[in-house]
Amino acid sequence: MNYTIVNILFICIISLIACKEPIDDQLIDPAEEDTTSVEISYKEKAKSVYDFIQNNYKAGDLYRENYPSQGGDNKYCYLWPYVGMLTAGNLLQELGYDQSIHDREFSGLELFYDSREELPGYQAYPIIEVKSDHYYDDNCIVAMELIDAYRLLGDQTFLDRAVAITEFIMSGEDSRMGGGLYWLEAVAGDCTSGPNCIKAANTTAYAAFVTSELYKETQDDRYLDFAKRTYKWNYNTLRDPSDDLYWNDINIGTNQINPVKWTYNAAMMIMSGVNLYEITGDQSYLDESIATARSSFSKFTTVRGDQLFFPANDPWFNTELMTSFIKLSAYDDKSKEYIEVFIKSADHAWENARTEEGHFHEDWSGNNQGRYYWLLHQACMIEVFGRAAIYRGE
Repeated sequence: MNYTIVNILFICIISLIACKEPIDDQLIDPAEEDTTSVEISYKEKAKSVYDFIQNNYKAGDLYRENYPSQGGDNKYCYLWPYVGMLTAGNLLQELGYDQSIHDREFSGLELFYDSREELPGYQAYPIIEVKSDHYYDDNCIVAMELIDAYRLLGDQTFLDRAVAITEFIMSGEDSRMGGGLYWLEAVAGDCTSGPNCIKAANTTAYAAFVTSELYKETQDDRYLDFAKRTYKWNYNTLRDPSDDLYWNDINIGTNQINPVKWTYNAAMMIMSGVNLYEITGDQSYLDESIATARSSFSKFTTVRGDQLFFPANDPWFNTELMTSFIKLSAYDDKSKEYIEVFIKSADHAWENARTEEGHFHEDWSGNNQGRYYWLLHQACMIEVFGRAAIYRGE
């Protein structure tokens, strides 16, 4: 019995000695640790994406639509993705980067401006190249950035331009279908058929938000009346009462609802509702915004891999929803949880959903590269990280 115990002890000692070498091999001398991976702030991430775009998408004073180029690409990008760079200019200015960035982006914007005598506004493609359509939603998102630029820099020319193009935006409303805004000027007023002969949730919600923003700056009741009226039309006409989300549009020729629901339509109704609550004190606007936020988080998030993500397509749309959660979070603590989920998904994208060149995938889970080459899908990442930096107080 004692002999057996001694043998066992001896074997154990020999085993420990034998294991010493492999165990040591698995340990890393602190002096030899890999220090190439350094955690950077959200502010730095935003600037990093901006620099990536400068290095790969820049085309004179404007940008390319895609990088790498895709079949049928024009010389320059359209206004919609360019607005993503206006947002970048505003956010990087707010984060303390050199004002030359802001100046550059807003200078390029003027290449889209149609200074026609009646209802001047921004057209979809640079006017230096060709005459093109004027979209109400494009002008709304430009107006939003102009108002933000005015608030950042105090330059009256930004507010004056926002006021000017809002006249064009407001001209997109008429009494057909009981109200609401058309999508683009080319079909406004007299269209009777076709897929673009619609009153749209996005243009109507954006217009409600822009005019409520202008009311805050001017105290002009005409803007408040318009914002309340268009918000109400969207709420009563294109809201799905089963989930408080918004259908995309209603066709004037067929009276048919397009049942597709996008994150940005919900986002802009949340933001418009919060503005109207702040202006009027009417609790119903805030309650409606909270209801849409709750449903947006529930319906638009899915588990991919081991965490929650927003839809795997059109991340710029999703970014609008993040912005709306930030705005709502001043009144709703639950929205703060939604923001953290969104930021966590962006963190995942930074680490796991990028091409070798540095493009972010359209799907932030990393499952599908999607249309990673589109400027807007890269520009929205500047907004995501920029807003995260401001929200976190960087």
